[in-house]
Amino acid sequence: MTHMIYVVPSLKAKEKLQCEGKAWAESQGFTYVPRGKRTIQDLMDEYGEDFLVYSSRGPQIDRPEGSHFFSLNMAELRIQNLRKGQRDHLLEALMGRGASKLPITVLDCTCGFGADAAVASFGLPAGSHVDALEVSPLLEAVTSWGFSHFVHKKDDVTAALRRISLRRGDYRAYLLSDEGPVYDVLYFDPMFQRPVEASCQFQPVRAIMEYGGLTRDLIERALQKARRRVVIKERDFRQLCRDFPEVTLYGGKYSRIGYAVLECDSWKK
Repeated sequence: MTHMIYVVPSLKAKEKLQCEGKAWAESQGFTYVPRGKRTIQDLMDEYGEDFLVYSSRGPQIDRPEGSHFFSLNMAELRIQNLRKGQRDHLLEALMGRGASKLPITVLDCTCGFGADAAVASFGLPAGSHVDALEVSPLLEAVTSWGFSHFVHKKDDVTAALRRISLRRGDYRAYLLSDEGPVYDVLYFDPMFQRPVEASCQFQPVRAIMEYGGLTRDLIERALQKARRRVVIKERDFRQLCRDFPEVTLYGGKYSRIGYAVLECDSWKK
């Protein structure tokens, strides 16, 4: 079923920005509507959660709790650290032990704000490719705009964003289907789906976030779909270690988060 999304300009948008927002909305198959003098509450009363505000920062999710627009967030610092030759635990987990410099293909199954996909696209060996899925239509629209339109001060970061292909979709449907390309690595961030952060960046999107859990059956299915490995970002690995004793864990000693890596049987052989 098609999810109708409405796009309205920011309250003080000039004509040029209004035209830009309208053109983007039409390119995405969204419905552009004039803002008038309507407040965010007015828009919520009329459209519920189904609208985006187009501003000079691109499309954003505006709610009484705050606004969410595309930015690199923590990916900015991680990319700076990569430039200094520092390690990134996500990249190590995606490439596996004794990682070679050969390119790999990755599907980020829970793209969210897009920070992990951006780091992966920037830091993986040349020739690697990152695709991504996001189930929330509004969040997919904002992050997709960032991948295709956001311009970073460094050209190689902009190029990394442009290489990511994001589409709206539920990873559970992908895992249970017999279709779709086969990737070397399937990556999951279930923390994004059940965030416990008090961080303000989550507040504007809480109401539209998908909270479906990553079950043991789905992980086993992911191991059948991936060529090499499945990578899961987590805080607490106790249950995962019980279900999959062969798991390998990556992460800093003092980090709040880490990455669990499960190698596919076909790759072990």
